[in-house]
Amino acid sequence: MQKLILYIQPQLRNTTTEQDFVRVDLMEEELISLTQVIQDVSDIEKLFTDYSKTFNLPASKTNNKIFKHWYNPDVEGFDANVFCESRIELNHLHFRFGKIQLNEVVMKFGEPSMYKVTFFGNTVSFKDKINDDQLSDLVWLNNFNHDADADYVKDALENGKDITVDSVSYSNAIIYPLIAHSQSYIYDDTGNTNNGLNISTQSTHHQKRGVVPEDLKPAIPIKNIIKAIEEQYSITFKTGEFFDSTAMNNLYLWLHRAKGRITGDLLTELSNTNFNCTSGTTNCNHYNGILYPSVQFSNGDYIFTQAFTGGYEEGFKFTANITPSSNTIPYTIEIVDSLTDSIVATASNLLGAQSHSIGYGKLQTNTLSLNESKRLFARVRSVDALTFSATISIEHSYFDINENPPRYDYGLTANYNSQSSSIVTSATIIITEQIPKLSIKDFLNGLFRAFNLTAYVDFLGHVVVKTLDNYYAGGDSFDITEYVKTDQHTVGEALPFSNVDLEYSEPKSILAQTFLSMNNRRYGELNYIGDASKKSEYKITLPFEHMLYERLEDKTSGALTLIQNGSFLDDDLNPSIGQPLLFYGVERTGINATAINFLYSTRPETYGALCPNGTNYTLNNYWMPHNSNELGTSTTAPTYNLNFGSEIDSYQLTDYGGNNNSLFQTYYDNYITRVFNKKTRIFKFNAILPLKVLLNLTLDDLIVVGTRAYTINKMTTKLQSGETDFELLNEPS
Repeated sequence: MQKLILYIQPQLRNTTTEQDFVRVDLMEEELISLTQVIQDVSDIEKLFTDYSKTFNLPASKTNNKIFKHWYNPDVEGFDANVFCESRIELNHLHFRFGKIQLNEVVMKFGEPSMYKVTFFGNTVSFKDKINDDQLSDLVWLNNFNHDADADYVKDALENGKDITVDSVSYSNAIIYPLIAHSQSYIYDDTGNTNNGLNISTQSTHHQKRGVVPEDLKPAIPIKNIIKAIEEQYSITFKTGEFFDSTAMNNLYLWLHRAKGRITGDLLTELSNTNFNCTSGTTNCNHYNGILYPSVQFSNGDYIFTQAFTGGYEEGFKFTANITPSSNTIPYTIEIVDSLTDSIVATASNLLGAQSHSIGYGKLQTNTLSLNESKRLFARVRSVDALTFSATISIEHSYFDINENPPRYDYGLTANYNSQSSSIVTSATIIITEQIPKLSIKDFLNGLFRAFNLTAYVDFLGHVVVKTLDNYYAGGDSFDITEYVKTDQHTVGEALPFSNVDLEYSEPKSILAQTFLSMNNRRYGELNYIGDASKKSEYKITLPFEHMLYERLEDKTSGALTLIQNGSFLDDDLNPSIGQPLLFYGVERTGINATAINFLYSTRPETYGALCPNGTNYTLNNYWMPHNSNELGTSTTAPTYNLNFGSEIDSYQLTDYGGNNNSLFQTYYDNYITRVFNKKTRIFKFNAILPLKVLLNLTLDDLIVVGTRAYTINKMTTKLQSGETDFELLNEPS
């Protein structure tokens, strides 16, 4: 028998060092078992479930102190909805890290008898962190906000935009792919010159037809969304794993939140980098000759840090002063906390000269704790373009409250004022306001289902994301023959389904809808037929749109152009909205022979009508939307594509058949074909594992019993005794 020791880190502690963990009292008679599963063949899309177990703890003095007498509603301090860090040792040797959640307390005769708790793997706590948060909650993504002017759209369509955040350059962080949200382009070098949707540079009416800025919407790399998740929840996805793979390099999410063109207010941030000290005690950088470091101006933000506690109080008042050139255009002043991207103060429906303030510390009722920082900036929002002058003033004070009454007349006040400048509000794309409506959990689950991924947390606390094939390839081999009870075991079928259906959400774009109606299946779908005698099927549906793109032909000559585009119209040629769209962005250069006419103009309401006269620009490069990560050739398929099954490549117009590098072929084939193999079975063994095996065995390991090798589908272990029930999949010959 092994000695099991459980440690819990009590809530409301300031540090997370090992010494903070408290040893928990256990039930003497209860054997604690642990069920571990990384991916169950009976539930293929089950994610983030490496292990869990519910058991009882005695209501001892130690445990009552840990759980802070939670059974008594009059006692505050323990939050049962929050997981506690925990770890399990066997014979004082590390076994597993995890989380403990309190489920309920069993009372007898009015006194606590025992606590029911659940021990979870660390991936469960990751799910708990993100909860039901939306992609729009990922404030780090607003580092990629940008002007929505025609030049920016043209540049991002032509070359993509690199953006630097905290000294890190993100290549092609914003692109505008050739996907029209309300149009369907044509290409005709010699005809259709009166069609505003003809994007050829040849013939006439160049200033009245072509791609206009408002036709397009931006897209952001999936890698940057992953980075935003890390920043938001203080987690780390281990580098060098799937999220850093080439399959993710140019995978994008299109920012299509609502039908039709992007709408939103015009806004501008007020620069507060040029501040002059106008008054103060001694000077604005010193109080009584002592350098005072808590005031900073950085990257347009005013940064205030509480430096004192106890008998001192400090505060500030942040005021934006606006003088517009027009007294008829309404506007809003917003003061924004840049650390959370939240609006902390607003003055709405303003006309004419106005000011608006927010304060902390003595200048308002709320206070900051020691070393707590506020990072603020001001911005103006308007429906129509507004020209105005603006100043920002900051009153920063330090008070001695040791006196009774407090000496608020101490006089240590510094006043900072910015220089006045002429500013015009302009359309700004706020990423979190344009990103599709989708929860972070559904977004990640969609990626995991698409690429057949699995995840676990390593000893350093990093979330390791791997394809299932790569996960199993990293395991060791354990021969447990001598520990297995060979007198009895069971053998059953591996998969109780007739088939597995892999598909995207119901399509809402015109070509994908047409494909569905003509073929009675969704574009990119794959139905893997296993044992037809089984009655049930297993369906995996991604929470993403899947678009069928079109390579344009010259309407007159019939020759293929070098242009592929997408259109988000429905079958009635009206703007449509579906599920979030994933696509590969392929940077096309040197398309001079069939260049794109970009037009600085607006799109008329009448479909296909000529635009108002504008300035045209010839695009010899553009970002092409594609379901493959590259063009490929007529004989060689692209390295990756987003179809589950085999489809004719929309650009090469080639059917690569079984060598298409589809999602199924690349990520599912080995696993699905194996579990559907007629020679594959589920073997159930019981074994008594020694400590040396328990401490080293992981779910990616290959198990050997006798002369046959198996992978682990599920294992449940009584930790004190080492008795383990295995569900194993044999390796078919």
